[in-house]
Amino acid sequence: MEAVNEIACAECGDVPELLDEDLTCGPCRIRIHLGVTVIEKKTVTVRFEIEEIVTCDVEAEVTVPADIAEDDDALLAWLEENNDAWVDEIDPLSQHVAERTVTDVYGTAA
Repeated sequence: MEAVNEIACAECGDVPELLDEDLTCGPCRIRIHLGVTVIEKKTVTVRFEIEEIVTCDVEAEVTVPADIAEDDDALLAWLEENNDAWVDEIDPLSQHVAERTVTDVYGTAA
């Protein structure tokens, strides 16, 4: 039975089955050969703000001007301007995030 390697790679710290004579694992040896720069990483705690656009179906009974009741475009404009008439009918469990954007970073702690 062959001995299992217990020495960590000098580049990445992993303990592979085999090490090259310079104590690097195969993937690190390839990166060195190709001249690829390994980007140093650091774990930090970040406070940031996000903006989410959600979608959901809403069914609400609203009182609208009679002349727009059958006009989808006019009804859409009215609903956008009068969201207080239907906002309480939104079921939070029916919402789905359609888009999420990071809008601000407040700072980091290492």
